[in-house]
Amino acid sequence: MNLSKYLLLATLALGSASVYAEGGAERSQQFWQAFRQDQERLHGDKQQAVAERERKAQEKAREVAKD
Repeated sequence: MNLSKYLLLATLALGSASVYAEGGAERSQQFWQAFRQDQERLHGDKQQAVAERERKAQEKAREVAKD
């Protein structure tokens, strides 16, 4: 075979490989979305953690003010 036939075969092989990879981006996005939801469920919302720290700081300030 000459070089042009090899190039044609390589082009067809790469083109058909993209068919098998279809939906890969969607699966990746679904994985990361589920991962973020699990992390939020396990560790809580960032805003909730900030609000909790502020509440504790206010409670300590009140205790110091009482003394």
